[in-house]
Amino acid sequence: MEKGKVPLMLPPNYYQVFAQCVDDSLPSFTPDEWIERGKIYKVKYFVESLNVDDMAVTITDDIGEEIHPSPSMFSFKSNRFNIFHVCLN
Repeated sequence: MEKGKVPLMLPPNYYQVFAQCVDDSLPSFTPDEWIERGKIYKVKYFVESLNVDDMAVTITDDIGEEIHPSPSMFSFKSNRFNIFHVCLN
């Protein structure tokens, strides 16, 4: 892998992955877009978190647009969500 690249982990095409928000507490910065506790979002992909040993999740809104906390941050910590999937077979 090239230096500086973060690997994307895509769910298999026979699963639809969802994330239900369990922690919508605001970060130390003022986000451009934010999540809502209890709401269920469609997961687009997972990435490795850059500053901790954890996964981050990129989610979409009701019309399929990605939700980004800031222009330089495209994903949310996965521990803010309960992650579940539906098998499409």
